[in-house]
Amino acid sequence: MKKIVLALLFAGGVACGIPKSQYDALEAKEQKEKADADKEIAELKAKITELEGRSGQLDEQTKKELDELRAQKAAAESRAKLFDDFVQKFKSMIDAGKLDITTRRGQIVLALATDVLFDEGKTDIKAEGKTAIGEVASTLKGVGGRRFQVAGHTDTFPIHNKEFPSNWELSTARAVAVVKLLVERGVKADQLSAAGYAEFDPSQSNKDNTGRAKNRRIEIVLMPNIEELVKMPELKPVERTPPTTTATTPPPKPTGTTKPPPPKKK
Repeated sequence: MKKIVLALLFAGGVACGIPKSQYDALEAKEQKEKADADKEIAELKAKITELEGRSGQLDEQTKKELDELRAQKAAAESRAKLFDDFVQKFKSMIDAGKLDITTRRGQIVLALATDVLFDEGKTDIKAEGKTAIGEVASTLKGVGGRRFQVAGHTDTFPIHNKEFPSNWELSTARAVAVVKLLVERGVKADQLSAAGYAEFDPSQSNKDNTGRAKNRRIEIVLMPNIEELVKMPELKPVERTPPTTTATTPPPKPTGTTKPPPPKKK
């Protein structure tokens, strides 16, 4: 089952809105996400209808499969509703060009550019970044029963100093800084975790400045609930076959008493 990921993208320097062509592209992308969600739900519904039509012929395994499909459909509908809710709640930020809702590898992603949050090579969140995260926190703290992972990402430019030997340390430290600020702004600490991916999970190519800017980001990942995960089949314990042993014949017992040889003459 696809897991849902939220990543909040704040495009720097676009406080007064975005060009119509870019807005139209975002609108089209949003519609595609909704269409993909509707398609997933329809496919699950079709499978359920097919199995339900075979009632009376269902063996135990098929009944389990039907129950699993129903659970997946319910989870997919819940995710679709949550996605629509987020679109409405973040609409002002989307319209201002601060937020881009998209999907990547089948996951819902909102990416927040670190250029807005941090100065180069730093982990102190800037004033405009604190304002943006405050807006995000006001929505996230109203989402109950969900956990969020804050993930830091960098471009491929290396860093190497006493504080940050590599992009691993930098991306992780930035994620932790965002987590702490979200907690300060009202998001429950037990709903949050932090992770750093350095440059190893790019969303764009690092060949040009535009791609590198998009890769320098903070993602807020909406973690899937247990019921949204694909149910793993039950595994039977492996039966160990005892090793084959070869019977051996013990040496024959002596039948008489053997006298020791007489001592040699000196």
